[in-house]
Amino acid sequence: MAIVNHFKRTADALAPTTKYPGSKAFLPSNLWAWIFSYLKYAFQRKFPFPAYANSAKNGIYPIKPAAGRDAIRIAIAGDWANGTDESYLIAGLMENTKPDFTIHLGDVYYVGDADELAQTCFGKSMHGYDGVTWPHGTQGSFGLNGNHEMYANGKPYFQTFLKTLGVKGDDEGQVASFFCLETNAWRILAIDTGYNSIGIPILNMIPWVNQIPWIGGDCHLEKQLIEWLRSVVKLKEHPKPTVVLSHHQYFSAFPDQNYPKPAKQLAEFLQTQEFIWLWGHEHRLGIYDKHTTTEGITFYPRCIGHGGMPVELAKPNRSKAPLRLYDKERSHKLDDGTDVGENGLVNLTIQGDLLTLDYRDIKNTSLLVERITPGAHGALTYSFDDPGILKAP
Repeated sequence: MAIVNHFKRTADALAPTTKYPGSKAFLPSNLWAWIFSYLKYAFQRKFPFPAYANSAKNGIYPIKPAAGRDAIRIAIAGDWANGTDESYLIAGLMENTKPDFTIHLGDVYYVGDADELAQTCFGKSMHGYDGVTWPHGTQGSFGLNGNHEMYANGKPYFQTFLKTLGVKGDDEGQVASFFCLETNAWRILAIDTGYNSIGIPILNMIPWVNQIPWIGGDCHLEKQLIEWLRSVVKLKEHPKPTVVLSHHQYFSAFPDQNYPKPAKQLAEFLQTQEFIWLWGHEHRLGIYDKHTTTEGITFYPRCIGHGGMPVELAKPNRSKAPLRLYDKERSHKLDDGTDVGENGLVNLTIQGDLLTLDYRDIKNTSLLVERITPGAHGALTYSFDDPGILKAP
C-alpha cells in the first residue's frame, strides 16, 4: 500500500495544469495508474448488492414528455467518465439536446473510487485538472454499473453516485443498479452486468486467463435482479416493446470477450418478442444485424461504448459476430501519435409508439438514424436513414 500511495503522489505532483487530462492517459499502454488504483481495493470485499426491498420504490419509473412536448428525449453515453476533453465535449452535446433524462452505461475511470467520481462526474477540480460534471436531464438521470466501478468494490458507485441520480427532486436518488423506465408503448430496461464482472484479483488481469468465467467473471445477473424481472416488472405477463441497457456486450466482432450469460438468464422473459440491446464496455461504435441466440431470444445489438475513452481501432472479424456497420475510416491522432476513433453519444426519442435512435459523433454529426415501432406478434418494425458515414466491415 505504501508503494501504491508513493506512485500516486508522484503522478499527482507531475500532473500538468492543462484544463483536462489528455486521452492518451487512458490508452491500454498506460496501465500503471489503473493498476496502482486497483491494488488499493483488490482484496477488499465488494459492496453488498442493493435491491428495492428497503425502499418505497419498486424500480419501475413511468415517464412522459415534458409539458409542451410530444416526445421523450433521452441522451445516452457509455464509458464516459474519465474527465477528458472528449468527455467534457460529449457532456455538452448531451446538455444541448435538452433531454428529459440522461443515462450513463457505466465505467468511471480508473476504478470508480470517491476521488475519481468527484473529478469525473461531480466537477471537482483536483490533481491539476478541472473537473467534469455528468449532465442531468430536466426530469432526471440514471447510471449503470460497470466493471471499473467494481474495481473499487462498488461502494462509491452504490453509496455516492446513485444518490445523485434518479428522478429529479427525489432525495433518495437511484436506489439500485437496475431499473425500468416505461411509457405507454415502450419499456427501457437496465440490467447490471458489472457486479459479477471482475472475478479473482490479479488473475483477472492476465489476458486469456481472464476469459475463464470463474477467473475473469461472467457478468451473470444477481438473483435479486432476476426475481425483480419475474415478480415486479413481470416481463412475461406484461410484454411490451423493449430496449435493454447493459454495460457489457453479449458478443463482439472485435478482439474483445463475449459475455453470453446475461442473455441466457433473460431468455426466461424475452423469448416471445424482439428487442433492442444497447451496451458499452468496448470503446467503439458498432451496429450489428438482428441476432437470435441458441436460447431463442432475438434482438438488435448495438455497441455504444464510445462516450469518453479513446476509441479503439481494430479490424473486425465478422465470423465472431454479425457486424453490419462501424466507424471504420475516421480517426485522429492523440498527442503521442496514437490513432484513435471518434467519440460520440446516442439520442433516444420516444414519440407515441415510435422509438428513434440518433447516433452522433463528437462534432454532433448524425451518423445513423434508426426508427423502430411495434410490429405484430412481438416483432419490431425497423427502418433507418444512413448518410453513409459508417461503413460495412
